[in-house]
Amino acid sequence: MGLMFALLAACPLLVHAQAVASIANTPTFGQCPAGFSLVRQAGPLPKQNLNPSELAYVQSRTANVLPNAWKSYLTNIQQTNIGLPSYVHDILSGNSKDTPNLGIAASGGGYRAAIFGAGVTNALDGRNASAAKIGTGGLLQAATYLSGLSGGAWLINSLVQANFPLIEQVVFGLNSPNAYAGWLTEFGITAPTNNTTQNQQFILELITEVKGKHDAGFDVTIVDLWARALARHFLNGTTLATFLDATTAHGAGITLSGLANM
Repeated sequence: MGLMFALLAACPLLVHAQAVASIANTPTFGQCPAGFSLVRQAGPLPKQNLNPSELAYVQSRTANVLPNAWKSYLTNIQQTNIGLPSYVHDILSGNSKDTPNLGIAASGGGYRAAIFGAGVTNALDGRNASAAKIGTGGLLQAATYLSGLSGGAWLINSLVQANFPLIEQVVFGLNSPNAYAGWLTEFGITAPTNNTTQNQQFILELITEVKGKHDAGFDVTIVDLWARALARHFLNGTTLATFLDATTAHGAGITLSGLANM
């Protein structure tokens, strides 16, 4: 990080031509739809409620997805010959009004948290035959919420932007249906090589990539550079061969609205 701050201080944002990633990363102005709000209202204090859109999502998932998801999870448990109390069996089989409301959160902690979270998520995935066999597979599909912090968010974001492939596909790029290259955690986040000159050029390229945002009149912070560096390690569009390639977008241009439409 010290190298990054030194280069930021020494190199103005106006010295590099706009790169492919910079063009894709540059925000544009547009007309907001009628009724659009950046703030998701959650009801007045002291008693707050879910936003109507979130409530509609929860209700739809509870009605259309969770019953079969919990039944599949119950089937996996039963295959292990573990005895369940009758009330637990009734809840998981859909014979009770008390359907569980499950949220899964991946903790923070950089690469270590991302890799550990990937292992846990794989153990909860009903598509994983090994996880299903030991009775943990299926909890991922039965979750209503999936969230992550810091390194855990790197995991969740990479899963979502790749449209939820299997964990081995998102981490290793194995047989990915979208030709996803997998994680590139063998590289340091801000110092990917052992060559000081290459690392300096890498940081300068990150600065180039946020130049368009700066020129468009938006504030630029160290977070922008951090995000562009992380994108090379966790987002689709970067491979071992193109990691240092300045002509690649490296995941720039992916938007939350685009993820929501997957």
